[in-house]
Amino acid sequence: MSVLVVEDDVAIGRAVVQGLTGKGFPTRWLRQGEGVLDLLGREAVATVVLDIGLPDADGFALCRQIRAAGHDMPILMLTARGGLDDRLDGFDAGADDYLAKPFAFAELAARVAVLVRRSAQRQPAPVVWEGLEIDAVTGAACWQGEPLALEPRSQALLLHLARERGGTATRQDLFDAVWGVEAEITDNALDVAISTLRKRLAGTGIAVTTVRGQGFRLDIIP
Repeated sequence: MSVLVVEDDVAIGRAVVQGLTGKGFPTRWLRQGEGVLDLLGREAVATVVLDIGLPDADGFALCRQIRAAGHDMPILMLTARGGLDDRLDGFDAGADDYLAKPFAFAELAARVAVLVRRSAQRQPAPVVWEGLEIDAVTGAACWQGEPLALEPRSQALLLHLARERGGTATRQDLFDAVWGVEAEITDNALDVAISTLRKRLAGTGIAVTTVRGQGFRLDIIP
C-alpha cells in the first residue's frame, strides 16, 4: 500500500516523495485535487498527505469528499495556516493529523509512519466485481466462489485490474502498483507478467484484454 501526496508546490512535493520513498514508503504524487478520488478508488492507499491550498480545490472540501466516498485511510493535512481554528477545521473535515508549513521532514516522516501503522491495523473490504472477489490484504482471489491458483505477482496484477471494474489500467499504473514507483521495470517484464496471468485465468470467465496504446482491462466472458 502506498502513501498519496497531494501537493502543488514542486519543491515540497519532490522532497516529500523522495524522502518518504527513501524511508521505504511507496509514494504517489498528485499536484492537484483532480484525480484524487479516482486514484483512491483504484489503488490501495495507506495514508494521504493533503495540502490545503491546491490550485483547483480546497483541501478541507476535498478531505470531506474523500470521507463521503467511504475512504477511511488516515489523512495528514499540510498548510501554511497553523492557527487553532484552522487545525480544528481540518479535524472537522475528517483529517487525522495536521502539520503546519514550514515543517521538518523528520517530523513529517515520523507522523506518516504512525499513520501507516494505524492504517495497517485496519482490514480493507475485499474487491468485488461481477463474480470475482479478491482479498485486498492477501491478494487471494475467488471466481464464482472457487479459489484461483495465482502466484503473488499475478494476484497483485489481478487486484489492480479488478479495481478498475472493467476500465483500463495504464501500463504505468500497473508498474507503480505491482513493482513500486521507484522500480526500473521494462515493458517486456509487464507483458510477461500479463501473459502469466492470462494463463492462470484460462478456463475461467475472466479475460485480460490489451487496450492498444493505453494498457489492459478485465473482461467477463459470457
